[in-house]
Amino acid sequence: MEYAKDEIFQVTYNTKLNRLERLKENWTSRCYKKIKEHKLLTTVIITFFMFSIINIVMIYSFMKILQNL
Repeated sequence: MEYAKDEIFQVTYNTKLNRLERLKENWTSRCYKKIKEHKLLTTVIITFFMFSIINIVMIYSFMKILQNL
């Protein structure tokens, strides 16, 4: 039933071609839909990038401390 609802609301009438057409999704809506479907994978990727950035900042801070000695 959900599939039928999605397909019905994404149909529009094109007056130039005189026929019905499906709406094309833009890349942001496709990306948002993927994020909503794969929450665990999204969480893992976000935490990986977050810890990577924290690691780089800590290494940079440590190098600054070593230079001051």
